[in-house]
Amino acid sequence: MTYEEIIAGFRALQASDFDYENINARGPERLAELTDALMSVPEPEKAVPEMFRVMERLRDADLGSPGPLVHTMERWRGAYEHELVTSVRRCPSMLSVWMVNRILNSDLTDDTRRSHMLLLTRRRLTQPHPNPYVSQHATSSTCRCAKPSRVLTGEISP
Repeated sequence: MTYEEIIAGFRALQASDFDYENINARGPERLAELTDALMSVPEPEKAVPEMFRVMERLRDADLGSPGPLVHTMERWRGAYEHELVTSVRRCPSMLSVWMVNRILNSDLTDDTRRSHMLLLTRRRLTQPHPNPYVSQHATSSTCRCAKPSRVLTGEISP
């Protein structure tokens, strides 16, 4: 499969492809096929923006826990984080908020990065979201991952 065919495959995915009540829905399998094929093309990380657009467009579909999109992007440390920030600001999804949470729970030595990710999550929560579960998950993730001293001093609200 070529890079262009993989991108076309991502763009063709529909919410109905992930309907578990439809025995003909092949979304999870197709997503795995596309991410596997992506790993065999040169510069697969160029697809990161398109992968986040899938998460945004299908934000109410079950794309995995965390699934092939997240697992694939996390192989490219340093290549997806900027687009993650852009995606969360544009249209947070359960998977993008989960990715922020996974970064916050990792061994971060850079307090500036941690602060930036916490601030990003809090800022986005002030805007309405069509899926209240996303906002609830982001709020609990932010507070759970923040250093207790920062919550106690009021730098981050619980």
